[in-house]
Amino acid sequence: MNNSELRSKLSKVGEFLRGELSQIRTGRASPALIENIQVDAYGTKMMLIEVGSITVLDPQNLVITPWDKGLIKSITKSIRESQASLNPVEESDRIRIPVPSLTEERRRELAKIVGVKAEECKNSIRNIRQDAMKDIEKMFNDKSIGEDEKFRLKEETEKIVKEFTDGVEEISETKRSEILTV
Repeated sequence: MNNSELRSKLSKVGEFLRGELSQIRTGRASPALIENIQVDAYGTKMMLIEVGSITVLDPQNLVITPWDKGLIKSITKSIRESQASLNPVEESDRIRIPVPSLTEERRRELAKIVGVKAEECKNSIRNIRQDAMKDIEKMFNDKSIGEDEKFRLKEETEKIVKEFTDGVEEISETKRSEILTV
């Protein structure tokens, strides 16, 4: 595994974490809270973002304007049944979703969830690091690189992994502080 391959794999882990954390509420209305909710539409399951536009009305309200007005009931039902714990309100040709403020207890729970997701991400990074180190050892054992090259590659790998691990820590700390800020 070369450095660009390693960076690519680690970047995907970071992007996954960003996606996961964007779905965690911070007390402010954000389309990311609901855009991936599955909706029954046209005999199949579709993501909410695929059946309408989601806009932020104000810091406490989201508005969904479905492209097909016949889907309003289905969208409302899907949001109510989702794990987002939101209660949508149908308004003629759109759906308004009030986003309640978070309690102190709920904020702490969400901060813990952020920590768990960051730890899962770090585990993935460690697994990728381990694979890279095995590749380096294999190249050394196959005599395609010398001992000096082996140590240089391992050092580079450690440096890249540390850079991405620090990035994960920074992302999770930012999200934690966002959640805990009232």
